[in-house]
Amino acid sequence: MIGISIRANWDFEKILNSIINLNIDFCEIQLDNPIFKFQEHQSKAIKLIDKLCSKDLQLSFHLSFIDLNIASLDNKIRGYSSKILREEIEFIKQWKPLYAVVHTGKISDTFYKIPSIKEKAHKQQVKSLSELIDTSNSYSIPFAIENRQKSFTVGLIEKLNDFRYYHHIFPSLCFLLDIGHLNTFFTDSNALIETIKDICDFPMVGIHLSNNFGKDTHETLEEGRILFTQLFSKVQKLTKKNLIIENKSLKDALRSLDFLTKKVLEKI
Repeated sequence: MIGISIRANWDFEKILNSIINLNIDFCEIQLDNPIFKFQEHQSKAIKLIDKLCSKDLQLSFHLSFIDLNIASLDNKIRGYSSKILREEIEFIKQWKPLYAVVHTGKISDTFYKIPSIKEKAHKQQVKSLSELIDTSNSYSIPFAIENRQKSFTVGLIEKLNDFRYYHHIFPSLCFLLDIGHLNTFFTDSNALIETIKDICDFPMVGIHLSNNFGKDTHETLEEGRILFTQLFSKVQKLTKKNLIIENKSLKDALRSLDFLTKKVLEKI
């Protein structure tokens, strides 16, 4: 199935009709969008989501991450983050989503170099994930965690070994592979492809698709050093995954959608 991510900074109401008329299977809605953050706008948000559902579009939800950190060393911040995310799972259950996805937690690069603090951060994230998985399971919502890009702070799930670590702890936990995020750690396209092959063997709810030149800029699929035609040809299991285009604007998303359907998938 092919979907488009409705980004947090998009005017949800303005782009709604354009989304409905697209030849896609589902939308992934980012709950950091301000329309979900203020009580006075929530009734409008619910109506907009209901309208998407009425057009036979399936929905998934990207839980908030901008102000949250599920691996925070501060117990109050970690607990608050987990509470907000569990409330969001409660909110989305009425639409029977394909999945809910959360960003991995993060820690400063300085702290990550100290083994005892690094271990503490992972324990904090494990605690948060346990709570979130329990909540998701209670509503039969598949739950996933997304890998993070290379940044000034370290994501606790970034590379192949991180996927292995969390899969060992939570065998039922799903992942959402963000290929654009993963690309920020690679300069060798063949090495990137081999890593994607391995990661795709883990339980997966979907794949985020964007391109870049080494920084997480969410370019269209044609613009960057990820060779998507080659990637899909060599990792054909990708075609069996939920594919989510995640660009900065709807205009860019439409360009990526056209490229994916006409120049990538048709050649496989």
